[in-house]
Amino acid sequence: IASGFELMTPLHTSQTDTDIPPSCPAGWTWFGGRRFLFKSSMKTWTDAECSCQTLGGNLASFHSTAEYTFIRKLIYTAAGSYPTAWVGGNDRETETVWKWSDGSQFDFTNWAKEQPNNSGGGEDCMEINFNDYVNDSGCNSQRGFVCVRGP
Repeated sequence: IASGFELMTPLHTSQTDTDIPPSCPAGWTWFGGRRFLFKSSMKTWTDAECSCQTLGGNLASFHSTAEYTFIRKLIYTAAGSYPTAWVGGNDRETETVWKWSDGSQFDFTNWAKEQPNNSGGGEDCMEINFNDYVNDSGCNSQRGFVCVRGP
């Protein structure tokens, strides 16, 4: 969508301006050397991760304020609002040890105040757009989701 691309353009940093590929598959948007896709279909975290893997990627990770802001705007462009959506953060293996499903370094988050709190137990998966931040949530909740894949 041309207007979506125009909205995303100001988010590009100097590292991305020089490595924009000639084209992205339909629905995917290039940012920071990776492709991102928001899917509004409601899925559990596990089903969302499987859907992303089927598309050649994983649930999205983010490693900077710029990537975090880009993902939020990607969702807004597609949905017209900021619904909560699954991203790849999880502590399913070991409680309080957060990892990205794509295996990248867990080096940046934007947790909401007093999060992650594992409220009631079993909040092992990360959602974005929880009052403008990320939050731990029950993995069986149904959410839209953001996928990422390399070039």
